[in-house]
Amino acid sequence: MVTGIGRAPAVSRAKISELLDANPEILRLLVLSPTVEEARLELYAYLNRCEQNVLDAGCLLHPLEKKNTRDCIQVFRTIISPGSEHKTGFSCISALHRLATMHWADEEWTGISDAFLEEMKHLFKGVIGLSGIYSKSGICIREVPGFVGRHGREAAIVRSQYLNGKTDQYEAVKLKNGYRSGMEAEIISRRYENRALILGKLNSSAEEWDDYRWHLKHIYKDAEQIQEIIDLSDSEIKGIQAAEAHGLAFGITPFYLSLMERSPGENAADRCLRAQVIPGPGYIRRMLDGEVRLEAEDFMRETDTSPEDHVTRRYPHIAIIKPFLWCPQICVYCQRNWELSETGDQLADPPSANLQQSLEWFSSNPGIHEVLITGGDPLTLGNAKLERILAGFAEMAHIRRIRIGTRTLVTLPMRFNEELLDLLRRYHRPPHQTITIVTHVEHAYEISAEMAEAVGQLKRLGIDVLNQQVFTRFNSRRFETCFLREELKSIGITPYYLFNLKAKEETEDFKVPIARLLQEQKEEARLMPGTVRTDKPVFNVPSLGKNELNAWQDHEIIMIDGEGSRIYEFYPWEKYMAPVNTYIYKDKPIADYLNDLQAIGEDIRDYDTIWYYY
Repeated sequence: MVTGIGRAPAVSRAKISELLDANPEILRLLVLSPTVEEARLELYAYLNRCEQNVLDAGCLLHPLEKKNTRDCIQVFRTIISPGSEHKTGFSCISALHRLATMHWADEEWTGISDAFLEEMKHLFKGVIGLSGIYSKSGICIREVPGFVGRHGREAAIVRSQYLNGKTDQYEAVKLKNGYRSGMEAEIISRRYENRALILGKLNSSAEEWDDYRWHLKHIYKDAEQIQEIIDLSDSEIKGIQAAEAHGLAFGITPFYLSLMERSPGENAADRCLRAQVIPGPGYIRRMLDGEVRLEAEDFMRETDTSPEDHVTRRYPHIAIIKPFLWCPQICVYCQRNWELSETGDQLADPPSANLQQSLEWFSSNPGIHEVLITGGDPLTLGNAKLERILAGFAEMAHIRRIRIGTRTLVTLPMRFNEELLDLLRRYHRPPHQTITIVTHVEHAYEISAEMAEAVGQLKRLGIDVLNQQVFTRFNSRRFETCFLREELKSIGITPYYLFNLKAKEETEDFKVPIARLLQEQKEEARLMPGTVRTDKPVFNVPSLGKNELNAWQDHEIIMIDGEGSRIYEFYPWEKYMAPVNTYIYKDKPIADYLNDLQAIGEDIRDYDTIWYYY
């Protein structure tokens, strides 16, 4: 089964002509083949010849263009194979054959989109070394950087000048796009103004603001109340009202609300904060679709990997415990929104006996050396219950490491008060047992002075703080994630994972093609120092676990369908140890994503190489 999003295909004849002009030899083979099967065989033979040409000693293509050409050939072979057609239910070769042989006068094309034509056009060019990444010809005579062919100090000086150009590019993009951190004095000042407004409306004091329990009592869930602090767009008002009417998870802590700008769409960073917590029209529409909502439940199939209540285990040496299934603020794309309950509900806060049973399961599995305490957000538990959990693991000699997954550093940094810090200090006991905080900062605009102070306190205890970022449409512009990495490191947080967004249908508005994530890793993150680019790009595949996106051996493109979506097959981490099932995933079309970027003012020529990341 293909997991992904359905769209109404659209196609223009101009785009068809552009595709068929991209590689005359492929067009000739398609036109001269009476049937689809003959066309398939002819294309196989043609791709073999293309590969032989690239491997020939006399091939003039630049070595980097040769590598890209071979990648394109491999992808092309796979997507026209009968096996891929069987897995995905779409025939790319049939679509191409019909495009080449259709009668324009009396035929209208249906079943494909312009996004499909764009993908195929770049493949048509790529298999003959005309990607255009390095030069128009692929041979690279005049385009070679000045330091190539030089030696010693002369080469070093020219290369240093070349690298200056790369750093200048980074700074220019930051300036042009207005990337800003919540640590800037002007922004801190505006947030203090928001805080004063919130306290005034709630008739509360600054002392109460510093108490995380006060924030938990005053979570904003009503559009009218929120509009007393910030302006909401009509779409945002409808989203909040629909969430309330239909029982969809929604809430904003007073602290997080203070991070937002007064006017909607004030800047792209504020859009990221709002989109993360305010349900958009696409999310609402899909969640009110009974089938989509049912599919959203346990999307990651945690029930299939739960050997005990509140426990999830996918890997040999680590398991998850979920002692509290509630968050003060739900991310729209949360993987566990199906499981979260209202605070105080017995499902959210299980009885101590149930929790003790979960701890006993860990005690009886000495091969597990690490535990992730997550939920919900475990740091919204009271200290007494949190201590019972930490004390339980402290008694297990085989548990060497405890991770606590929490977003309170972003939404409730005042949670890290002296009582909690003292509790963590008692159970952080290197080298026997260590505690690590794993948080989720999406955008540099979410960073606050209060977060920086809390992180500083944790670091002084010797506790590491790691970040897991989800790569979405709202933080995926050129160098936007690089800027986040730099700002995180500046306050003591280490980038840990860069997650591809899960394939849940209700999160389509957030989706970014895998190709863009790979492009970010190779073209932007790679320019940063190694101490900054420490995160690993992964796709957390339902029931299979984390899949390394930089590694071709962990996934491959098996089809490009009529909507222009790349369809991937993901392989489990234990693929060389056991015959575990694979996972088929349908991605967001690259052309659609580029249209999204263009709509917010991006120059999509800056993303030209995206087509050749597989």
